[in-house]
Amino acid sequence: MTEPLISARNIKKYFDVAGGQLKAVDGISFDIYPQETFGLVGESGCGKSTAGRTIVRLYEPTDGELIFNGKNIYKLSRKEMQDVRRNFQIVFQDPYASLNPRMTVEDIVAEPLDVHQAYKTREERSERVIELLRLVGLGEEHVLRFPHEFSGGQRQRVGIARALALNPKFIVCDEPISALDVSIQAQVVNLLKNLQDKLGLTYMFIAHDLSMVRYISDRVGVMYLGHMMELAESAELYSNPIHPYTKALLSAIPIPNPEIQRNRKRIMLEGDVPSPINPKEGCRFVDRCSCATDICRKETPVFVEKKEKHFVACHNV
Repeated sequence: MTEPLISARNIKKYFDVAGGQLKAVDGISFDIYPQETFGLVGESGCGKSTAGRTIVRLYEPTDGELIFNGKNIYKLSRKEMQDVRRNFQIVFQDPYASLNPRMTVEDIVAEPLDVHQAYKTREERSERVIELLRLVGLGEEHVLRFPHEFSGGQRQRVGIARALALNPKFIVCDEPISALDVSIQAQVVNLLKNLQDKLGLTYMFIAHDLSMVRYISDRVGVMYLGHMMELAESAELYSNPIHPYTKALLSAIPIPNPEIQRNRKRIMLEGDVPSPINPKEGCRFVDRCSCATDICRKETPVFVEKKEKHFVACHNV
């Protein structure tokens, strides 16, 4: 099998807050292979975005390893990280907040080129910006405009162009479509897929929309309260979910067939998501799980391979 492009091992990110530690990401492990899309799903507040930002080291990790090109990038100095940053980029969730309103599109897209001094002349810089804008479906006429002159979908295209500026190998897409109109979401996802085919990109795609994640992802991980609950190839996870939380999530996806939809049974989760501050020992999902037993309250389940390429953390599989 191909060597993974990225190997995350027991990654943790804790924040010190009043009352203790908020364990946003609490020991997740997975591999991402070259030119694949790894989907990450879960409820709001489960740690998806924090995981994405910790992986590209926008947040300094509390613990764990991230192996890229045979090196643990969490051990690299700021100067050594400069080279890694060329290969790691991120597309942010909010296209309105992630672009500087005082900069023109040319300066926004060229900012990574400026930081890494990736051009020799101003003409070369301008040509590269125009090339990137055309790549994402914009044109030369947009170069001197400001972000407020664009729609949400166009702004997200500018954000994608900026992420592509240094020819990265790996891009974290942090809910890149959740702030956009439904009609625009499909255009942006199709753009990401086309760019992946053309440029050989590898994505980590974080989202709420389970149907969209199924469409774009090769493998999908399910997070709940800082823990990885289940991970499998997309088709396998959606057709044969194992973890009770994954089953409940997938039961919420509407099926565009009235006969099937009418006879489906929705799995309703009782109670609220517990606080991630100083969580108790045991399974994080125990208070909302209909299958919970005594061991679930005492021991945190180990994330293990239950079927081929299908990993799950549950005592009662």
